[in-house]
Amino acid sequence: MARNPSAMKYHRQSEKRRLAHRAQKSTIRTFTKKAVAAAESGDATVAAKFQKVTQSLVDKAIKGAGLHKNTAARKKSRLAKRLNTLQSAK
Repeated sequence: MARNPSAMKYHRQSEKRRLAHRAQKSTIRTFTKKAVAAAESGDATVAAKFQKVTQSLVDKAIKGAGLHKNTAARKKSRLAKRLNTLQSAK
């Protein structure tokens, strides 16, 4: 554990950031699941809406250092690919 005041402050700051990034990632996962569920049920307009929200959240996470840019690109790509396959199957 940190002993000097500056290290203690840095630890508090990093803990705050960790929790904020964790919440961001959780929200991204939630909206991704909602988009996939909407596509599976056959509701393309709702799926597209959730996809747009998810992409926006991912872009915001990149900007704030919550996600690496390649990770974000991979998440967006996989979501789009999955939604396209689900919609073409119906």
